[in-house]
Amino acid sequence: MSAAEAFTLTEAGYVLNRSTTALNKAVDTGLIRARQRRVGSAVQRLLGPAEMRFLLVADRLEKDLTPAGRRRLYEAIRQLSADAHRLTLGELVLDLGKVDADLKSRLRRLEELRRWVEADDGGDPLIKGTTIPVHMVAALARTQSIAEIVADFPSLTPEQVESAIEYAKAYPKRGRPYPPRSLKRALAELADLGAFDDKAPTTEVVPRRIP
Repeated sequence: MSAAEAFTLTEAGYVLNRSTTALNKAVDTGLIRARQRRVGSAVQRLLGPAEMRFLLVADRLEKDLTPAGRRRLYEAIRQLSADAHRLTLGELVLDLGKVDADLKSRLRRLEELRRWVEADDGGDPLIKGTTIPVHMVAALARTQSIAEIVADFPSLTPEQVESAIEYAKAYPKRGRPYPPRSLKRALAELADLGAFDDKAPTTEVVPRRIP
């Protein structure tokens, strides 16, 4: 991971297992700094390797650091070479080897997720080798198990479904969300309720007696 790399807050949130709300708060309160990139009319926040590294270390030392200590730690990590795995902060000596290995492993998984996906002509990401949208599969996972999704889409493997779910965490869908039930399953549920029965229910008419 080079110093030039930068990650969106959703990418960083997936890698660090934090919400974008928590990461935005960390930037807004001055705990960390974010780079900025203009995307159309919007401004996108990006985190660099030093910020990712610091947040992982801070998680492990949360109870042992004062606010001033966190600021000192952050500045020390910002000035530390990416190849250096040992940090001295006053009397505190930190071995960052495990943190860096953990971060590298999580980033490798993010890269693997990208290889499962390809974009169609409209830019909507699809599960590679299929015409099935990634975010549609991820939406189904809100109400269906992986086994149920595979049953609805037999061309998919459980690993593809799991990767689609994870990919959507790092790269959420923009715009209108997909429904949480597959069309096949929704139609089957309607059929179970009798929505497609041939005979409509009849109402018995009782003759009225005229006195």
